[in-house]
Amino acid sequence: MEKYRSKEIYADFYENEEKSLAVIIGGSVPGIPANINDDLSNYLKQNFNVLFLAYYGIGGLPKSLEMVPIEYFINVINFIKEKQNISDDKVIIIGQSKGGEAALVLTNYIRSAITIATVPSSYVFQGLPEDLFSIYKMQPKASWSFNNKELPYIKFSFDETSMNCAKNKNFCKCYETSIEKNFNSDALINLDSYKGKVLLISSENDQYWPSKNMCDTLLENSKNKDNIKHVSLNLEGHYFLWYEESVREIISYLKANVQ
Repeated sequence: MEKYRSKEIYADFYENEEKSLAVIIGGSVPGIPANINDDLSNYLKQNFNVLFLAYYGIGGLPKSLEMVPIEYFINVINFIKEKQNISDDKVIIIGQSKGGEAALVLTNYIRSAITIATVPSSYVFQGLPEDLFSIYKMQPKASWSFNNKELPYIKFSFDETSMNCAKNKNFCKCYETSIEKNFNSDALINLDSYKGKVLLISSENDQYWPSKNMCDTLLENSKNKDNIKHVSLNLEGHYFLWYEESVREIISYLKANVQ
């Protein structure tokens, strides 16, 4: 295993010569993706070059999940591809939660064979400041940027109902309210230009954000429906790279679609 620890690339890389590349992007927890099921981790390491990629909150990376440059992901993936002599049709992006949002956004910026987004959003949302308690008074910023400009996004909207739900660790109402009150059609992630295959895995009981409804929105708005598969699981929680049911779906999809 090779460790990269710089602002250009902060990741753990597991080499597997002449294999495809799987890039793992975690959710809104800073640092290198954790909470990976052993079965999934072992399967990936045996069958792929694997890059566990951090994108904020550690080392020289952005301290908050705000204005994270899309160029960071592009440059890192291109670096590993060139170093390992991996072609575009051998690249698989796997993102969880906020990392699923990033993975879907990346379909508009890089070529890859497969994108797997677990409990993702269908929109670019407002970013998360380093101090979450300051979110009500800080100037809002997009989660992602490109060419130093924020991507179009949906701003958070807070009302009494959503705040009460948040106190009970249910943030779904906040996102639903934000979509309703601050809808921005330009923030909807567009998959039409993506030539690869997409697997969406959502939760019917998602308490973080409405991932099932948002995955339905992605599918309904796509012109490439034949390339998209949506699996909704009756699971609670948000760690879909950990749960046995979602891990089985990921491994089964990879076995069926990676040559």
